[in-house]
Amino acid sequence: MRGRHRGLPHGTQPVPLNQDATIPLPGRTFDDYLAALPSKRRVSVRRERRAFAEAGYELRTLRLSECADDAGALAAQLQARHGHPADPAFMTRLLREQADGMADTGTVHAAYAEGRMAGFSLSYHHADTVWLRSTGYDYARLRGAHEYFNLVYYLPIEHACAHGATALHLGMESLRAKTLRGAVASPLWAVEGA
Repeated sequence: MRGRHRGLPHGTQPVPLNQDATIPLPGRTFDDYLAALPSKRRVSVRRERRAFAEAGYELRTLRLSECADDAGALAAQLQARHGHPADPAFMTRLLREQADGMADTGTVHAAYAEGRMAGFSLSYHHADTVWLRSTGYDYARLRGAHEYFNLVYYLPIEHACAHGATALHLGMESLRAKTLRGAVASPLWAVEGA
């Protein structure tokens, strides 16, 4: 992609950075989303949802302000698991500030075990898209029931469909898992000067 690009100042070049993933949501129900997947994927998704339902979690849909302390501690566990600095107090403060800064419009899907949060996802609905923002897990409380896929994909998809959204934006990481669940990848670019 070298040379002059229409709309870019002379001497600048687009540089590929990564790929972004979004799941299109055709229709108004989870079943509509499911019907758009290949047959083998539908079987896998149903199996993952069944295992999660059978795990016996108490599911709650919350505002971030109601659970920022618990969510911050779980987000820190996720960060630590992936080798990043993980101070629970910092993550909690970050989520509280986010709740304040976003007028507490985020939706938290949370799974509770024995009365304590075991996993969560945080998303925001803007225009026709639900934007996934954060997730976290208490790994000692998980029951091996596809918690990640249910909290990050399936519960937000149900919520998005119920609220008229036509897409779930998932970001850049774990692209293969996302495309297996119907996500479409699109390139992200930066512009560098000559």
